[in-house]
Amino acid sequence: MMPHFVTQHTFTKTLGTVLLKFSTKSSTLPLPSKISFPVAFVYPKSSRAMSASSSSQQPQPQASSTTASLMPSLADICDDHISSPQRLSVVEPGHFFDYGRIKRFCGKIETVRCFESNPMVRTVLSTPGENRVLIVDGGSSKRVAILGDQITQLAVNNQWAGIIVNGCIRDSAIIQTMDIGVKALGTHPVKSLKTYPGERGVTVNFGGVEFVPGHWVYADEDGIIVSEKPLHENQGSDSKL
Repeated sequence: MMPHFVTQHTFTKTLGTVLLKFSTKSSTLPLPSKISFPVAFVYPKSSRAMSASSSSQQPQPQASSTTASLMPSLADICDDHISSPQRLSVVEPGHFFDYGRIKRFCGKIETVRCFESNPMVRTVLSTPGENRVLIVDGGSSKRVAILGDQITQLAVNNQWAGIIVNGCIRDSAIIQTMDIGVKALGTHPVKSLKTYPGERGVTVNFGGVEFVPGHWVYADEDGIIVSEKPLHENQGSDSKL
């Protein structure tokens, strides 16, 4: 029996469909009796994944190299100021965990009080942060997350130094890659409600400490402290490390 010959074969992969086209001219190349190759199946991304991917590709502000080293550790700050008239207060330890890429941060306090509903958090973080720290009193709720990657990205874009949440966050794997400080009680996959706007610029109290708008908050791997006034010199325009 004469062997079969083919001069051209083209493989077209379209979502697992393979089209084999043969030319009518002969050649000296024998057609293999068995053809095998991997076929890749492509599944469409969800709209949420596409949104997150799109935002991650946008240029993001970088931490300032000239001011990133200005903040001392909390241990050093406490050694210098624990007996000072600055009224340094330490948040009760053991409750807050780090989620942002920035572990050491500080700034003037801005506050939001909300409970399982986060419209005010988005509103505030959509405004210029001027290297402040947003304190979100979520009533210690662990039933929903009141901060996710999209709102955190707003904070990065608007130059907020950090966010401390008395509640839960989600999208923690993405948030840990962002140049911002984030502390929270834990994570929860369910998003918050949007029915209650919340309050802004009010004094909130949790962890045994009062957070007053305009006062200062400092945070690192050792915990969180607050003070009526700055606790170190050369408080730069970017208070992050």
